[in-house]
Amino acid sequence: MNKDIQKLFKEVVGVSLNSDQVNSIAQQMDRRFDIREASGFGSVIAIPGHAAAEALIHFLKTEERVVEFFERMLDQDGKFVYDSTVKIAYKEEMMRVLDKQRWIFDASTKRFFRDPFHAEQLNFLKSIEMIDLRNATDVGKIAQPIQEEMVRLKIEDLSWQVTLRTYRLTGESAVLLRDLIALLLSKQNLGTFSSEVYTCLNELAINASKATYKFLFEKNIAKPQGIDPQISYHAFMDMFRQELEAHGDENLSRMAREEDKYFDIHLKSTEGSISCWCTNYTTITRQEKLRLMQKLNFTLFGDNLSELLEDPSREGAGLGINLVLTVLGKLSLDKNPLKPVFYPDRTKIGFLLKRADLARPAATATAT
Repeated sequence: MNKDIQKLFKEVVGVSLNSDQVNSIAQQMDRRFDIREASGFGSVIAIPGHAAAEALIHFLKTEERVVEFFERMLDQDGKFVYDSTVKIAYKEEMMRVLDKQRWIFDASTKRFFRDPFHAEQLNFLKSIEMIDLRNATDVGKIAQPIQEEMVRLKIEDLSWQVTLRTYRLTGESAVLLRDLIALLLSKQNLGTFSSEVYTCLNELAINASKATYKFLFEKNIAKPQGIDPQISYHAFMDMFRQELEAHGDENLSRMAREEDKYFDIHLKSTEGSISCWCTNYTTITRQEKLRLMQKLNFTLFGDNLSELLEDPSREGAGLGINLVLTVLGKLSLDKNPLKPVFYPDRTKIGFLLKRADLARPAATATAT
């Protein structure tokens, strides 16, 4: 069930109907329904509107049944039912939310109808909300239906999100990421920006992969050899650079799989914007955070600034961040288009692009 529909429906019911009216309409759909039993309030205590709405949504379960209940509410609108006249609050807002999800209202029959092809599209988008590549043996089989759906989708205001979970970004998974970005953009008249968005997100994914690799290398290789980055940072980084030069990220999959150290790539489309994020489930040091903030053009002051100046050669963000900032600087009016979020157990970094900004002549010229 669409979250916007569910949230607004509970508000509409809670404000518009008393518990007896809720019970009456619900019994039109199922004679066995009992609001007092469903809500757990018993036969004595008055049932608050929000509690009745919560019990109702639990009973209805599916979006189709929620729409049917709302249809029956519309049929009762203005009628005197159980001690009061039914007056539906937020009716126009509910109609707009349903219309956005392609529930088409026919005023002459007072019924909502949905195009079955649109329902099929929604089911497909739901199925790819999480794509877990950790144990995937054939990424091509995952990519094929996405490529096919790119041709079939016709919705202009596509609203969806997807997360790609992986240990490392290989050639096949990079192609899948490219296809997902094309799906995100192509049916919304933003296809010309696919290359730029892919470049930015690919660089963020490489950085996330490198951060995971650095964590695993420290734990499994450096520390057993007596090299602790907290004590001998430059010696550790020399070891890590030699590992990358000799093997690339070849050993990453093995170590990441053994400890299930994955990272996530998130894509999200809304009516007003698109956003792309990478979440790396490892912690980074305070100085690495400061170095990253410096590279992202965040203002540093006080102790943060003095600590950063103590070791100007200490590594922070990867060189790919400069490329990302250059690209985003042409697509966004935000002073700090690339934003980090430091959670206690993970680091999230990404960008949000407003559709209005992308429609600017400067952004369009960059894409073309």
